[in-house]
Amino acid sequence: MDLNIEEQTLIAVYRNLDEQGRRDLLRHASQQHSSQAASTPSNLSGQCRLERCEERPEAVAEPIFTE
Repeated sequence: MDLNIEEQTLIAVYRNLDEQGRRDLLRHASQQHSSQAASTPSNLSGQCRLERCEERPEAVAEPIFTE
């Protein structure tokens, strides 16, 4: 995997942090991600809900066996 110089610098700084610094950084990143996820509408998150057009009664009666 090829990393650019900025990514390499970030990894080096993270490795030099003490345990408390790593926890603080990860907590902050988690909070940032949570706040972004809350402000992003669900239909723009790369997922969509598919509408089921018709029921398939033949599939309900047949159990699926895998070996």
